[in-house]
Amino acid sequence: MFEIKGKAAIVTGGASGLGKAIVEAILAKGGFPVIADWNEELGKKVAEELGVPFFKVDVSDEEQVKNLVEETVKLYGHLDIMVNNAGICPPKVFHEYTTEEYRKIVGINQDGVVWGCKYAILEFLKQGTPASIINMSSMQAFVSNPMAPFYCLTKTGLRGFTKALAVTYAKQGIRAVTIHPGNVRSGLVNEDALGQEAIAYMEACAPVGRLGDPEEIAHTAIYAIENEFLTGAELVVDGGYIIQ
Repeated sequence: MFEIKGKAAIVTGGASGLGKAIVEAILAKGGFPVIADWNEELGKKVAEELGVPFFKVDVSDEEQVKNLVEETVKLYGHLDIMVNNAGICPPKVFHEYTTEEYRKIVGINQDGVVWGCKYAILEFLKQGTPASIINMSSMQAFVSNPMAPFYCLTKTGLRGFTKALAVTYAKQGIRAVTIHPGNVRSGLVNEDALGQEAIAYMEACAPVGRLGDPEEIAHTAIYAIENEFLTGAELVVDGGYIIQ
């Protein structure tokens, strides 16, 4: 088993939702998580609350991600876990998106993961120690969403990209896994934000009859990090949504 205790981890988008839950789960396992997020006010607040470091980062900017990895290594002397969780999903029909909106979604959801993997892997190879990468995808890498075409595009791309990494670096002890959450209760997905009717519909779409909790996705991330025989896998955690 990959021992999380004493290991340093970066979690992008770690100030809220799934990211925050993963930070808390790594912390509970004795790891040293770093919160990386574009939201400085919230990031600092959560970091103070949990007693962990925070770095303001726009993951679409390669140099900022490079610096994030370098600063984490300076802080702890090593990096062992990279969780590429940051992502956005502004809802629109395909033809209504501007070129700028398209590039922003791809920049965060896809480029951000590429930069996170690149600089984490360079450090992992330098260290020569076992390491783990978690790339947060979505159930929408498997099913369509007419109001999120570029989200589907980027999350689908992570499937093949992560498998390629898993094969390329397996013999160096570097594992890579995608997690595909379904509809999970969060600051943006709840009755106050979307209305009771929308939430009831989401719950009805899942065979288990409810939304997921961020902690359930975090538990999946911990499993993927710890299981040393697991790499290149697609872990779908969606309450059965895509199988029906």
